[in-house]
Amino acid sequence: MSLRMLWSLLTIFLVAIVAVVMMVSIAHIEKKAWDESEDQQARLLISLLSDELKMPMVAVSKSEVDSLIKMFMQQASGASVFLRWANGETEKFGEGVVPGEVEALSNISGEALQVQGLDKWYAIGVKYNATQLGTIAVFFPGKSWRENDLQIKLNLTITAAIIALFASLLVYGMSGRMVNQLRLLAMASKRVASGDFSVQIPIQSSNEFGKSFHQFNKMVSKLERREKVFDLYGRYQRPGLVSDEYDRNTRLDDHAARDVTVLALEMINFDDYIKQCNHQELMSDMNRVFALFQQIVQEFGGHVDQIGGDRLIAVFNHPFDLKSHENQAAKAALALIEANKKMNQDIPDTKQMLFSVGLAIGEVIVGHLGLGRRKEFTIVGAPVALAEQLARVGDGSSKVQSVTAQYGTMLSLGHGFKQKDLGQKTLGDGSALRCIHILPGEAYVSQEVDDVVNKAFKRSEPEELYGDEGW
Repeated sequence: MSLRMLWSLLTIFLVAIVAVVMMVSIAHIEKKAWDESEDQQARLLISLLSDELKMPMVAVSKSEVDSLIKMFMQQASGASVFLRWANGETEKFGEGVVPGEVEALSNISGEALQVQGLDKWYAIGVKYNATQLGTIAVFFPGKSWRENDLQIKLNLTITAAIIALFASLLVYGMSGRMVNQLRLLAMASKRVASGDFSVQIPIQSSNEFGKSFHQFNKMVSKLERREKVFDLYGRYQRPGLVSDEYDRNTRLDDHAARDVTVLALEMINFDDYIKQCNHQELMSDMNRVFALFQQIVQEFGGHVDQIGGDRLIAVFNHPFDLKSHENQAAKAALALIEANKKMNQDIPDTKQMLFSVGLAIGEVIVGHLGLGRRKEFTIVGAPVALAEQLARVGDGSSKVQSVTAQYGTMLSLGHGFKQKDLGQKTLGDGSALRCIHILPGEAYVSQEVDDVVNKAFKRSEPEELYGDEGW
């Protein structure tokens, strides 16, 4: 559902709520006023009838009394009258049933009152000076409130519907301008995400959108300058001089020793894959896969130090301090294998890329390596070579994707993992080393690995345009 439609529906909903509240309030007020009006009218009429009956009742002229009551009933349609003479004699006029509470009335005051417990019955004592001539009670049916109530609600409903329609149309029209502004921002952000830092949003107002666009343009300009500086100097100058993140997080000296965990990822079927794949798409496929792996490494706090051909070297605890870097590196390695398996689902064997991972923990030298514009800030040391050799260690099958490490590595990983002992293995340099495969040992490790893999795959999927808005 579009934002414009959502706002319009919200407007209609709010108007409907206000209309219902007003309808209930107005109906309550009208009902109260209606009841008070009928009460006053009934008291007035029964008082007038009492005054008319005084003289005939003094003369004990029943015929004249009956005549006056019948004339009264003709004026008050549907009324019922109960008359009690002072001697106890009673008379009933009308078709209605006289309640027992009314028949029990006697010797009441000369002021009109409503019979207690009865809604439409009113009574008054007929007195002449201090003499009680009798008591008269009248039932006033009154007009139907229901019809008036329905008419009030109908009028309010029609009015609310008209207001809601015009309000929603007004909101829909005004929100169109806001949506267009958001569309411009979304399209510009998408271009920046794709690497285009030349985008600038035109500023046409000084409101909140204008201020936001101004800040966005300033941000993009700074990103463009930073990108240019990094392109010029990032390969052969200290990253701390060209990257704010290095400035905020690290102050490393050239050629410093540092304990790290090295993760080496090796494509174990590279030669066979090259023979089967389309050479024109080889680099594109490899870059797509390594980009996915890089996201996974970064999620666990590491960074990709080198990419070359069919291998990838990632480092944990460099250049930034990383607590439990051995544990994080092991989870990253398991996530890379899991991502590789997920990537190969529903793909023929000849088209699959198969990777294996080696882990090594130890001290490396951190510094700048290379000459001129090929100078890079990297690591050098035995753990790098060991991790690469461990990634090539198999168990007799070229199809096995695993995380291989030196025996004893489990002592540094902490809880959550288990090992499979591989025994003595011959490494690429001819030396023998006892090796293990690292496997998830606890459900929470597997869950964390799956979450990171799913997140990486979701982020690597091509962005889809919103067809209904043209974004």
